[in-house]
Amino acid sequence: MKSTKGEQVWLAAGAASAAMAAFLVWAFAQPGTLGMYRWGYRAPVLGLIALGALPIVAAAAARALSRTKGAAPRIATGIVFAASAVTLLTAISVSAYIFTNAYGRAASPDRPTTIAPSDGIPRRTGADGEPILRVAVSSDGHYGRDASNAEARSAILRLSEVEHRSGGLDAFINLGDIVEMGMEADDWREAIESIRRDAPTLPFLALLGNHDALIGGYARWQAAFGPKGGSSAPTGPSPSSWRIDAGRVHFIALDLLWGPEGFGAKEKAWLVAQLTAIPPSDYTVVLSHCFFYSSGYVDEETGMAWYDHADMLREVAPLIAGKADLVISGHNHYMEWIEADGTAWAVVGALGGKPDPVPSYVSPGSVWRNQGVFGRLVLELTPDGLACEFQDQDGTPLFNRVLR
Repeated sequence: MKSTKGEQVWLAAGAASAAMAAFLVWAFAQPGTLGMYRWGYRAPVLGLIALGALPIVAAAAARALSRTKGAAPRIATGIVFAASAVTLLTAISVSAYIFTNAYGRAASPDRPTTIAPSDGIPRRTGADGEPILRVAVSSDGHYGRDASNAEARSAILRLSEVEHRSGGLDAFINLGDIVEMGMEADDWREAIESIRRDAPTLPFLALLGNHDALIGGYARWQAAFGPKGGSSAPTGPSPSSWRIDAGRVHFIALDLLWGPEGFGAKEKAWLVAQLTAIPPSDYTVVLSHCFFYSSGYVDEETGMAWYDHADMLREVAPLIAGKADLVISGHNHYMEWIEADGTAWAVVGALGGKPDPVPSYVSPGSVWRNQGVFGRLVLELTPDGLACEFQDQDGTPLFNRVLR
C-alpha cells in the first residue's frame, strides 16, 4: 500500500470515527442519557460505539497487511473505505434525525400557565389570618403514548382546574415524564394543547423526567415548562431544581431522572444547605422524578429492578432522611405511601401513564399502595399539620396521613 493511499485510509477512518465520537459525546452530555444507558438500554449505544471504532480497527488491520503480497492489501483498503462510509453515513443520519427533532419546529407557540420558582406560590391567608396552602402533585402523564389513559389524565387536570378557579387549589406540581419521547415536537404539542384545554389557568410547577429528556428533549421541556429569564431564573443548580417557600411549607425540587447520575458535589451541597436553612418547626417536602423507596417489579426487557432504588438510597437518601418530612416522586406508575428512616416517602406516578405491573416486591416500609388507579396526591396545610391525601381521578379519597 502506497504512502498516499495509506494516508487516505487513515484520513477516512479518522473522519468517520470522529463524527461518531462527536455525536456520542453530545448525547452523553444531555440530561438522562447516562441514566438510560445504566438502566439497561445499552444495545443501541454499544452498537454505535462499535460502529465508530470499526474504521480505526480496519485501518490498523490494513496497515498490518500493507507489506504483504497479493490481493490482501487491496481488499483491506476497500474494507476500510466501506466501513468508514457506513460509519460516517450512520453518524450523519442519526445526528440529523435527532437534531431536527430536538431543535426543529416549535411544538407550540403557547405554553401552560407556569409558576416561576423564584417567584414562588402566591400566599393566601384565611379569615383568621393564618396561611392557607393546598397543592396537588402527580406525575408520568406520558403524552404521545397510545397506551396512556388520556381520559383519566384530563379528569385529574379538569378537577384541579375547577378547584383552582374556586380558590381551593394553589398549584399543580408535575414530577416529570410529561411526554413519552422528549425530542419529539408532536408529543409536546399534544401535551401543551391538552393541558391548555383541560387546565388553562391552573399554575404548574414541573420537573424534568427521564422520558422528557430523551434524547436532546431538554430543549423541548425548557420551552414548554422551564424557567424563562428575569424573574423566572432558576433558584437551584439547574432549571429543574429549585426551592420554593410557601409560608411554613418548603418545597425542594431535585434534578433526578433515572437515578443520581449527574447529582454531584455541587448539587449535594446545595441540597444540604437548603435543608439546614429551613426551621425544624416548618414542613419540608422534597420533590424528585426518580423514586427512592418504592414497591415494584423486575423489568422483563432489561432485567433491572424497578423498586427500592439502591443508588438513590445510598447516595442521596442519607442527606434527606430524618430532615425532610415528606419526599414525593414519580417514575414508578403506582400510588404508594412509605414510612422509613424518619421520613414519609410517597410515589404518585399516576397521571395517566400505563400502570406498572402488580408489584412482585413490596418495600418494607410500605403502609399503603395502589396499582392500576390514576390520581393525585393533595397536600393541604391545616391547623393539625400538613394533610396528605391520595385521591383518584375524580377526587375520591383513597388514603390520608397528617404530618404533625
